Amino acid sequence: MNEREIIEHLRRRFPRAGDDAAVIDDRVITNDMLVEDVDFTRAIPLEFIARKSLAVNLSDLAAMGAHPEWAMVALGIPQWVDARAFIDRIADAASAHHIEIIGGDLSRAEKFVVSITAAGRVSRPLLRSGARRGDRLYVSRPLGASFAGLHLLQNGWSIAANGDVSAPPDVAYAQREFGAAAIRRHVDPEPEVALGIALSSIAEVTSCIDISDGLSTDLHHLCESSQCGAIVERDRIPLFPDLLSNAGPLGIDTAQAVLHGGEEFALLFTSSLRESELSSRLGRPVYGIGRITERDVLLDGKPLEPQGWDHFM
Repeated sequence: MNEREIIEHLRRRFPRAGDDAAVIDDRVITNDMLVEDVDFTRAIPLEFIARKSLAVNLSDLAAMGAHPEWAMVALGIPQWVDARAFIDRIADAASAHHIEIIGGDLSRAEKFVVSITAAGRVSRPLLRSGARRGDRLYVSRPLGASFAGLHLLQNGWSIAANGDVSAPPDVAYAQREFGAAAIRRHVDPEPEVALGIALSSIAEVTSCIDISDGLSTDLHHLCESSQCGAIVERDRIPLFPDLLSNAGPLGIDTAQAVLHGGEEFALLFTSSLRESELSSRLGRPVYGIGRITERDVLLDGKPLEPQGWDHFM
């Protein structure tokens, strides 16, 4: 079974499971897991693994419009991991996001596993199932950096614990600058917590999901939950700065990066408001990329297949 089939089976067995997080009264609870050699390798410094493991959970809370409050951390620790240092980095990340670590679990393991359960409060949860025909479709920030950063890390680039990025010797200066920014976005994503909270306060915002598996796949998730379709305009999708000019020389597939690249942790959401009005009310730009329709998920009128990240492929 692939990830999509497993999730469908889970939803049949557990009908309340199906959003970025579970809503119980005014609480939102989520769990996310990072696994060595699936979500990261030993080449990634522990500082970034710690921050990212918390960020992916906070992104799920952001997609629900929740204000994060606490987290529990379970670790499967192999011999190569400095457990004390990793716990210190988790504590630093929690402090930076003003949340409390209240417990967890520890075990010995062959591979490093970080599983975090996080919770927060929400007055009006944003669900995947609220999109309405005619709504505008938005993303919260430019896309493509995470895929580009991962590609570079798999092709001779590296990042140190202090954030310094090393490139192969024949890479030009401008490409080094772009590559460093893309790698940092991949290993150290910033969850859109403040935006999620703001979106939940706007009645005209109808649905939301975070882009963790790729725009194409997560748009399908949203449309399936809302029983609708969507049409995306390729030219309106905001691109990570300098992606187009650097993708070719660095061997990056731009379409794959923008449409299908996972771990963006931007928000994908719908609203009846125009882009200018919504951006004004939020006090920051958001980007309209299309509309919600009756059926089918299309890119410039042609089918957009879900080709994003799958943990089981």
